[in-house]
Amino acid sequence: MRTVSRGRFADAPAALLGMGLGLVAWFIVLISTQAAVNGALYPLLDAHDYQNSWGGPTLAGAWAAHAGLAVPILVAAVWLLRGLVALGSYDQESSTGARSHRWSRPLAILLAAAGAALFVGWLNQL
Repeated sequence: MRTVSRGRFADAPAALLGMGLGLVAWFIVLISTQAAVNGALYPLLDAHDYQNSWGGPTLAGAWAAHAGLAVPILVAAVWLLRGLVALGSYDQESSTGARSHRWSRPLAILLAAAGAALFVGWLNQL
């Protein structure tokens, strides 16, 4: 708990960066959930010619290829979400004056901008 007030809008940059990191986290959850559902339910979602599918020409091979790709994506998503939580806590600590992490705010800005660019690219490919 802070004892000295730094002004009305002193915490606004940390709040905006927290919102940006939160939106990036939701995007990671969205993409990893899509990968998990596509991997687990591949035969139900993409019932078509397995000759040209990844892992084809059989259903079992195509299903295994898609499910096998989903597992590393889910592991990477959990790893990325843990990193975003740690980065958010570092930025919060630096805004309250607890510890100084000079790299946390520029990295949070970079990740929020990269997440926004990836989200726009993902929307454009739909």
